[in-house]
Amino acid sequence: MVRRLDPQQWPVVSHRRLSEWHKLGTRKGRAQTGLLLIEGVRLVGEAMLSGQDVECVMAADDDQGLAGMRHLAFQVGQLPKSVLRVARRDFEKLADTRHAAGVAALLRWHPQSLTGVRVPPERDCRVLICDHIADPGNLGTLIRAAAGLGIDRIIITAGSVELTNPKTVRATAGALFHLPVHDGVDAPEAASWCRDSGLAILIADAHRGKIPDSGRPVSRWALVLGGETIPHDPVWGTIPADRLHVPLRHGVESLNVAVAGALLIDRLTRHQAGHGGVRER
Repeated sequence: MVRRLDPQQWPVVSHRRLSEWHKLGTRKGRAQTGLLLIEGVRLVGEAMLSGQDVECVMAADDDQGLAGMRHLAFQVGQLPKSVLRVARRDFEKLADTRHAAGVAALLRWHPQSLTGVRVPPERDCRVLICDHIADPGNLGTLIRAAAGLGIDRIIITAGSVELTNPKTVRATAGALFHLPVHDGVDAPEAASWCRDSGLAILIADAHRGKIPDSGRPVSRWALVLGGETIPHDPVWGTIPADRLHVPLRHGVESLNVAVAGALLIDRLTRHQAGHGGVRER
C-alpha cells in the first residue's frame, strides 16, 4: 500500500535548478547535460516501471499536482525516492505542453549504440528503420506502434528528427522505454548492420511494390520507412531489397508515414509465430 502523500515534506525546487532545467527544452541543452525532462503521469510512470535512470520527480504545488502524484504512486506501486515541489507558474514555464498535468520527471538519458549489437542467426528479428522522418509526432507515433505490434528494435537514421525532442518523447506514450532504440545512426551503417545480421530489407513505397503477404511472413527483416516529402537515403537503392506498399482507393495518393508504417508492420507481424509474436486478432 502506498503511504499517505504529504507535499509539505517535499523540498521546493530552487531557482538555480529551475534555470538549469529550462535549457533542457533545447537540443543543445539536452546534449550537454545528458538529461531529459518528461511530462505527464503516464510517461513518468512508464519511465519508472521500465527502470530508467530517473533522478527526481516534480509535482506542481497545487491540487492537480497532488492528484497526479496519487495516480503516479498507484501506477508504480510506490512513491518515487525523490519528489520536488514546483510552483505552478514555474511548472508551466518548464512544461512543453499547454495545461500541463502537474507531474514531470528528470531522467538521465543513455543513448544506445548499434555498434556491437548482434542478433543470433536462429532468432526471429523484426527491425524498424526510420529514415529521414522529420516530424516529431510521426516519429513518436511510429515508435509507439512498433512497440505495440511486435517490433524488436528501432533504428533512427541521422537524417531524422531528434529522438529526445519533447514532442517525439510525448508521442511515444512511454513505448520509448520498452525496446531498444538507436538514434542518429548513419544510413550506410544501418544498412551494413542489417546485411551482417542476415535481415531481408523491405522498403516502404507509396506508389509501387508488393502488398505484404501476411500468410507467408519472413522471420528476419528490417522495414525502412521514410518521410513523406524527403526521399530515402541513397544507400537503400544500392542494396538488394523488396519494396512494399499499401494499396489505396478513391484518389488518395499517400498515407501519413505513421499510419502507413503501422499498417505495414501489422501485416508483416500478424501471423508471425515465436519470439513475442503479435497475437492474432
